[in-house]
Amino acid sequence: MAKEDGGTLVVAGATSVATQHLIEIVSKTPNWNVIGLCRNPPSDSPPNVRYVAADFEDPDSCKRALKGIEVTHLVYAARSRHTLYTAMMPHAKVSIESVEPNVNMLRNVTQACSGPTLRHVHALAGTKWYGLHFGPFPTPALESDPGHMPPNFYFDQQKFLIEESTRAGWGWSTSRPGVISGETAGGAPNMLASIGVYAAICRHLGLPLEFPGKPGAYTSLMELTEARQLAESIFWMCRTPEAANQAYNVTNGDLFRWEHVWPTLAAHFGMKAGPVRHFSLVQWMADKGPVWDEIVKQNNLQPLALDQVASWGFADFTLNYDYDVISSMTKIRLAGFHRTVDSEAMMLDQLTQYREQKILP
Repeated sequence: MAKEDGGTLVVAGATSVATQHLIEIVSKTPNWNVIGLCRNPPSDSPPNVRYVAADFEDPDSCKRALKGIEVTHLVYAARSRHTLYTAMMPHAKVSIESVEPNVNMLRNVTQACSGPTLRHVHALAGTKWYGLHFGPFPTPALESDPGHMPPNFYFDQQKFLIEESTRAGWGWSTSRPGVISGETAGGAPNMLASIGVYAAICRHLGLPLEFPGKPGAYTSLMELTEARQLAESIFWMCRTPEAANQAYNVTNGDLFRWEHVWPTLAAHFGMKAGPVRHFSLVQWMADKGPVWDEIVKQNNLQPLALDQVASWGFADFTLNYDYDVISSMTKIRLAGFHRTVDSEAMMLDQLTQYREQKILP
């Protein structure tokens, strides 16, 4: 397939682990320029990357930020402030994220990028399209599946892209990753960092590494999406004309069960795997700040507070799927994207990087 060989790509929501990978990839690709758009730009950046501040809820702020820039591609990966993941647990009474502000933010950024040079707009969605947060859903999930009972702002954002692209003449795409995994601290919720902190606390207290999720979650099939895998696929969608006007599942392309991986993770931390013992990390880690501070001091780690490294609500959310979570990768593979990631090897590699960065012991 022919790929577009140059352009100016704007990444809206430029500080997540996946979009940081995307910015790096685009910045190293000949004939491509990349601009990171976010509320609070980082203090330092590579010389060939430009960050611009904008309030996505304010259309005028978005237009001022991008004034004079001939944007060819937009990747939108932001979201409005949303409820805690503890409120989005499967079967929870409250699990609805606001639709209107999320659609308005996408509209504001898209309109700020609009012009004769704009060729493609991509929006990051996710497996919640299929009702992951509701409970069991048909698997393997196909992009043609109808989704779940609305509201879900992913539905409305895709509808906006279809209607606006028809009017304006550019192409669109959306990605539906699973749980995104990448090395980050002090930013977006991260499952592996949370597991690493939990393991460090268990080891410090002389406990085995018990699995804190539901028994059914321990044995169900699970998938992950490496942050770089997602970034590579998004850039592929933006550059591949034949991939336009489509939604694509994006996962590592393999499956695992926690019952097989958990002992390996325990061994990585020099521990024995304990039994499955379902409890809320949000509740039982609430008083462990001082324990973590001791671990940081004893192991000469970066001086990060417990809540800067671990997100217990997100960990509770992701470790309690007591049903299979499987997205079909057939569509994107047939379309030409073939990269695959070994999820178990990825987990060990990312945990090792956290150790080398002195974030985890």
